[in-house]
Amino acid sequence: MKRTILLILIITIAVAFVSAADVSARVTEIAGKVEYSLPGKDWKPAKVGDVLPKGTLISTGFKSTAILAVGNSTITVKPITRLSLEELIESTAGSQTQLFLLAGRVKADVAPEEGKITEFQVKSPTATASVRGTSFEFDGINLLGLENQIQLITRTGMRRTVSAGEFSYVSMNGSITPPVAVSAESGLERIDELVDIAEAETRTEAPQAKVERTATVIIILE
Repeated sequence: MKRTILLILIITIAVAFVSAADVSARVTEIAGKVEYSLPGKDWKPAKVGDVLPKGTLISTGFKSTAILAVGNSTITVKPITRLSLEELIESTAGSQTQLFLLAGRVKADVAPEEGKITEFQVKSPTATASVRGTSFEFDGINLLGLENQIQLITRTGMRRTVSAGEFSYVSMNGSITPPVAVSAESGLERIDELVDIAEAETRTEAPQAKVERTATVIIILE
């Protein structure tokens, strides 16, 4: 019986793997100057309807934005941002999207498909935001929760739970500030104000030991 179950699992995984295929992101909206560079190619202006495969670099200018559709998920690339499409995969089991945020910030709205696994990651040199169905705004250090609950975790094991409508960030000494309730209406546009609120809350806690300023973000679905 155990061998039969194991064989079924192996066959299921193999089928999902074989049917996995690279997909593309599609540009649905553009405002201002938006450019992209296909792997090994020069930069060119982006336009609505462009299909961007894995490996594409996207760049937005001052007061410029781009909205991309990847499956059921929507990515808003904010002004003065450079983003790389690292992985765009779909299979019978679900989808996997991995982006690398070189500079700037993004807003992600991740909508899982019923009966399938949706894995969505935004990486940066400092932190990773990993979700399976939620909404958040992230710039590699600062995190604003828009839906569900999020855990912000450093490599040393320090963690904070950030809920929808809360803000937290990795401070210069590597500790995570206590999540504070904020208005999410303007996203991270008011970053200085959000940091001031978080720092005021931090002063009420005991000092944290200095740790590496690196974190991982994990989503907890309600």
